[in-house]
Amino acid sequence: MKRHPTLIPLSHQHHHTLAWCLRVERQPEHTDPAAWQAHRAELPAHFAEEEALFAPWWDKLARDDWRKRFEQEHAHILDLLAQACSPAQQTALAQALRAHIRFEERELFPAMQAFLPQENA
Repeated sequence: MKRHPTLIPLSHQHHHTLAWCLRVERQPEHTDPAAWQAHRAELPAHFAEEEALFAPWWDKLARDDWRKRFEQEHAHILDLLAQACSPAQQTALAQALRAHIRFEERELFPAMQAFLPQENA
């Protein structure tokens, strides 16, 4: 399915984050404090953009379980980022991000794009 134009920048960010997750999973003992700080700086804005974009459409989607998961995963990821960068924390963050991105890309985005305004499509 072709991605709605509004979602494409978010999907590109997801792609870059998944690449980082793969690097962490391949070398879990190697910490990357610069990437940790970049995620700490960038993810709150990314999450806020998603939350603002989807807020008007949750009722139409009628998937309270997805909304709850979406919100809980955002909070959990931000909690992980609030801690110090260590191999264990970095691995936990990579696992949480990978699961969250897969959920958004495979389930949430395809469902939500049906409600996004078509003038941007």
